[in-house]
This record gives sequence, C-alpha cells and structure tokens, in this order.
Amino acid sequence: MKNYKALIIDDEHFAQQGLKKIIQHALPNFFISIDTASSVKEGVDLINEINPDIVFLDIQMPTEFGFKLFDYFDEITFDVIFTTAHSDYILQAVNQWGCLGYLMKPIAISELKTLLNRFEERQNSFKKTENSSPILDDIEDDLRDEDLKNIFKNEHGIIFIPSITEVLVIKIDEIIYCKADDSYCTIFTKDDAYMVTKTLKEVESLINQTNFFRVNRSYLVNINFAKKFDKRNNVLILNCEPKDGEISLPVTSLGYKILSNVIS
Repeated sequence: MKNYKALIIDDEHFAQQGLKKIIQHALPNFFISIDTASSVKEGVDLINEINPDIVFLDIQMPTEFGFKLFDYFDEITFDVIFTTAHSDYILQAVNQWGCLGYLMKPIAISELKTLLNRFEERQNSFKKTENSSPILDDIEDDLRDEDLKNIFKNEHGIIFIPSITEVLVIKIDEIIYCKADDSYCTIFTKDDAYMVTKTLKEVESLINQTNFFRVNRSYLVNINFAKKFDKRNNVLILNCEPKDGEISLPVTSLGYKILSNVIS
C-alpha cells in the first residue's frame, strides 16, 4: 500500500463512486484513502483537511466550474487530473491551469493507469532532486517541462508554442498551414491566425508529423486540408478557407512531385 491520498470532486454521485470503484479495482494498493466532494467549495474544505496528493476534478459543475478551485489557493500543493465529458474544455485546462493530464468520460482504465504512472514518476523525480543544487533543479525542471510538452503532443495532439505576448496551445490537427514571415511564422486554422516567435523550420520540427509537407520554402501544409492541384497555375487548392489566410497556395515543381503521390 502506497501513502498517496486522492480526492474526487464531481457533482454527480454516480460519477464519483464510479471513478472510485475503477481506481480501487484497477489499482487497489495505490491510494491509502479516496475522498469525494460534490462541489468546488466542499472540495476546498476537504483539501485543507486531508491535504491530498492528487485531485480528480470535474470541469463542468452547476455551482462553480472546476477551474474555480484554483482561486481558493495561493499555492497548489497537489496534482490535478481533470475529468470531463466535454473536449472543448481541454485546451483551457492545459493552457490556463496546467495539469497532470485529463480523463474523458467514460473513463478508460488504461488511460487512468497511464496518468497515475506519470504521477508516481513525478513524485519519485521530486524526491530524487530534493537535495540537488539550484542549478540542477532548474535544469531538471526544464526537462520535466519538455517531457510534459512531448506527452501532450504525442498523446493528445497538442503543441505549446510562443507568440509575442503569450504561450499558445494549439491542436495540431486544426492547423491548415503555416507561412514563413522572416524570423517569425504565422499558423493558420479555420478560426484563427497566430503569429509565433519561431521560424517555419522550427515549427515544422515541433509539429513533426507525416501529414505536413513543405510545398515551397515559405509554406508548410497539412495535407488533410488539400483539395486539389491547379496544374495550370501551380497552386494547391485547400478544402476550407483559413481565417485571414489564403485558399490557394503556390507550389514548386519539387513540392508538386512530393505531393502528386498523395493527392489525386
């Protein structure tokens, strides 16, 4: 039996008990206690009382959204796994609040085990670095941040990328194309256009997926949004119109050779 304590905050009694039973069945020796709360306010009281190591936090609740939990604390001393049936909230959970991860309802045991393994790895990592020097702490913090970014990219299709004023969180499969702009790059989606402080080459390396192709030196295209080639004008026609972007992109002869085997 490990010494970890958990708290489940969910306004639905069935969801509370369901997750509790899943944990007890799949990982019976992981937690010494699993408490439950039906609201953010009740959760705050229990956190102050039991000092949990990890909180499973529902996002959409009638009195207060789960995100409001963070307003009650000056310092967050516990890890958070968001639980939600609404994928719309995932980016907000990651971008604004950060988290160990999230579980989509209905909860899969395999995903639960993955996140709890990640939680335990982080706990072990923290213990190993308690006596390290400040310089090593900074280096290992950077490595943990980089590992977390890779986890979100590989498992959830999300990238973190800096703009001039903030760090953006973008779903890779929503990117239509990227356009070079000197030492910057603009990322186009259906709903937004983002100027980021990375070169096109750096963005290409960050995305690193086989469905993205350079059609010329200035454009990186998600081929899933390609409709057809206009051979007469040497342009690639997209199947949707990007926000503030172009619906047809110039293609070099090399770009045509690469893509002609992909698009009919």
